[in-house]
Amino acid sequence: MKTPTLTFLLPLSIITSSLISSAHANEIPALARYSYPIFTVTGKQQHTGTAFFYRSGDSNFLVSNYHAIKGMNPLKQVITFNADTLYLKYPVKNSNEVRLMPIDIRDSITGETEIFSIVDRVDLLKIPVELPPDAAIYFINDLIDQNYFSAEPEEVIVFGYPTGNGSVPAFYSQQQRLEGKINPNGFSDYDAALKLNFPEASDSARAIVGATSRYYYFIKPYAEQGYSGAPVFGKFRNADNEVIYRFTGVIFAGQPATKQTWAIKGNVAMQYLLGQL
Repeated sequence: MKTPTLTFLLPLSIITSSLISSAHANEIPALARYSYPIFTVTGKQQHTGTAFFYRSGDSNFLVSNYHAIKGMNPLKQVITFNADTLYLKYPVKNSNEVRLMPIDIRDSITGETEIFSIVDRVDLLKIPVELPPDAAIYFINDLIDQNYFSAEPEEVIVFGYPTGNGSVPAFYSQQQRLEGKINPNGFSDYDAALKLNFPEASDSARAIVGATSRYYYFIKPYAEQGYSGAPVFGKFRNADNEVIYRFTGVIFAGQPATKQTWAIKGNVAMQYLLGQL
């Protein structure tokens, strides 16, 4: 999640998000429309992340990493920022306009910010929201198929909102696309990197990383800050050998030392969304 210094405040610009274009554009949904930029502002610091929507019955939930919304780093187990308002940028129906929606995330609404480790708890938070009638929102439910949770996709695609280095205008966002593959050796690569870069790290400390495999997996390449909370889509083929894309997880954090990205497993995210975790 990026925390650049704000240079100055600007009126919200009309920014359009590019829909997916690929060799399979005629075969797959416009995956880009399932990711939305979110922001918190503390002082002169803007924190940018990515979120998606999930529908349960008549309720709509905005979903992202816990750390992207509440500012609690589950790796270091510290609170890095506090904010009372989360800002969501959403597209307006039948137009190229986008608008900014404030969401109350005070402790009295979402609960007191908790400190936890990624070993003990998945880094997700869902917030019930009342969507404006003009919001053109797509729900991740469209791409959830539990039959694909245990299958390894040919590749993965993620749409997020990294801001790059340096100062940016208030509520700046530009959607970017990351394509990669699941790294089955991800935890071994991370352990090797810890041994190399932190030789003083104990076996028990490194074992903590391995213990997260019940919730997380690794993909390559590295996802920049700002992708946090973005849904991951896997490329599969159905019984007719047609290419299809399905929800396979949520971006958690990039690991620069190993040039890979930590992601929450799709089935784990689903358990959380169903209130089973």
